[in-house]
Amino acid sequence: MPAVLEKRAEIKTRTTSKVKSDAAAVYAHWGITLNDAINMFLVKSVEVGGLPFDLRPQLPSYEALASIAYKAPLNEEGVPVLPADWLDDDE
Repeated sequence: MPAVLEKRAEIKTRTTSKVKSDAAAVYAHWGITLNDAINMFLVKSVEVGGLPFDLRPQLPSYEALASIAYKAPLNEEGVPVLPADWLDDDE
């Protein structure tokens, strides 16, 4: 049976009230306290020898790109009217 270590070290940090309450709500959903979650973060950081998550930006998915992509209007036949097909009023 492993020995139970007594937690005596204290860490103080500052954050906004909103971040604290939002994070506490996230962890409460899983039945753990914010203190337990922070301790888990620290233990996992030691275990992996760094941050326990990837900081590289993720490429957006096709769905995410499609949701913000230009959507050309359709003509009467349902064919997209692209900017190259627009008539210039200057000519």
